[in-house]
Amino acid sequence: MTNICTPDQTYIDYKVTENFWFSELIQSDTALKLGIDNTPTEDLKINLENSCKYLFQPTRDILGKPVLASSVFRSDKLNAAIGGASRNGKQTSAHCYGYAMDFKCPSFGDSFKIASYLVEQYKIKKIKFDQIICEYPGTPGSWVHIAWKSPSGAQRGQILTAKKIKGKTQYLSGLHK
Repeated sequence: MTNICTPDQTYIDYKVTENFWFSELIQSDTALKLGIDNTPTEDLKINLENSCKYLFQPTRDILGKPVLASSVFRSDKLNAAIGGASRNGKQTSAHCYGYAMDFKCPSFGDSFKIASYLVEQYKIKKIKFDQIICEYPGTPGSWVHIAWKSPSGAQRGQILTAKKIKGKTQYLSGLHK
């Protein structure tokens, strides 16, 4: 048994796909620090497993290198605690639905190189997705956000770049350095 969610709870870990373990999908240092239960419901667990099968593992296979997931599933409480996407008090992040992963792949390259390659390869391999977001390219903490589906279940194929403009995060259509 592995402690991955809160200090007082333990869960049996298992391999979801060739390169991803369930513990990686729900692990959160912030949840542990704040004592937030980051355990998905059975429905959300299915979303996580499908996202892994249809997008996260294919992404890992395309890159051919280990990916370092920094955030996958987020409970509503965790998403609110970190200031994740919300509207009118409702958590709207695809992470809350088990559909998104934020990651780096240092042995492949920076976030811009990764996002650019994934856009090309998803098209070639006909991999459906909701979003690829190159988050803050050119900064030391930059990462890539991929989502298999939106919270509504759509696969919009959005390609975006997140940049700080006048101190506020803005999402630009397409990939920008």
